[in-house]
Order: sequence, then C-alpha cells, then structure tokens
Amino acid sequence: MQRILALLPWAGGLFISGVFLDSLRFKFTGHPTPQHIFTTLKEWSGIGLFYPAGPWIIGLGELLASLLLIGLPLVFLLTGAKQWIGKSQLAGAAIAVAIMTGAIGFHLFTPLGVDTPTEWDGATVTQSAPNLFIAACITWVFAVAIVVLRKDSPKRA
Repeated sequence: MQRILALLPWAGGLFISGVFLDSLRFKFTGHPTPQHIFTTLKEWSGIGLFYPAGPWIIGLGELLASLLLIGLPLVFLLTGAKQWIGKSQLAGAAIAVAIMTGAIGFHLFTPLGVDTPTEWDGATVTQSAPNLFIAACITWVFAVAIVVLRKDSPKRA
C-alpha cells in the first residue's frame, strides 16, 4: 500500500499533465471549442476577460501546473534534490485543483452545461459530449489526492 501511495502523485501528475498539455493546442490556436466555452462564459457573465484572454490565462496556468507536477520533480529527482519534489507537486496540484474547480463549477452552474462541442463543421457544432466535464472531474480527483498525499510530507519522493 505504501508503494501505491508513493507512486500516486507521479501517476496522477502524469495524467493531469497529459490532459493539460494536450488541451494547450486548442487553447493557444483559437480552436472553436475553447472559443465557444470562453465566449459563452463572457456572454453569461458580462466579463470581457473571459474571451479572448481566458484560454491563454487558463492555458498558462495549466502549463505551470504541469511543470510543477512532473517537469520540475523529474529535474529534482535526477539532480538529487529530492526534498523539493513533494513541494513542487503540492503546488502544481493546488493550481490544478483551483483550475478544475472553476471548470466544474462553470460546467454545472452556467449556460455552458456539461455537454460541450466536440466536433465542428466550420462554425457549426455537429456533435457535443460530456468529455471535457468528465476529464475535469477525473483531473480534480487526482489533484485533490496529490494535495492530500503531499501536504504533510513534502519531502517524500
């Protein structure tokens, strides 16, 4: 059981980083799905920051979380600075919890809804699914688990 608990921050960090890093190609290129999401939130809230800045702000947060969850811990592991691994993963997981709490909240409590566009024909949505919401929920669970495991023992590798 100890071995599983020791590997969970790494496995969870890989999953979260995979989700976050994969989404960057959509957020940073103006893909219609993040445009739809953040424009919907802008129209609902009246806050102009949601689009076009929203995808960039969230994308940079996800990039930072990924760096803290996997990138820096690998550097620390390889250089013998293991005492920083737990602190780095704790910080990355905390950022991930914050981002995913926002994502889940916006999916549940705004006109965005759980189903978001997954396929487009030009500017027309041809298919929607709960894929992003499900990924946000799984990511949130992993991030919370990492926070719980790393909060009291930031020096454990």
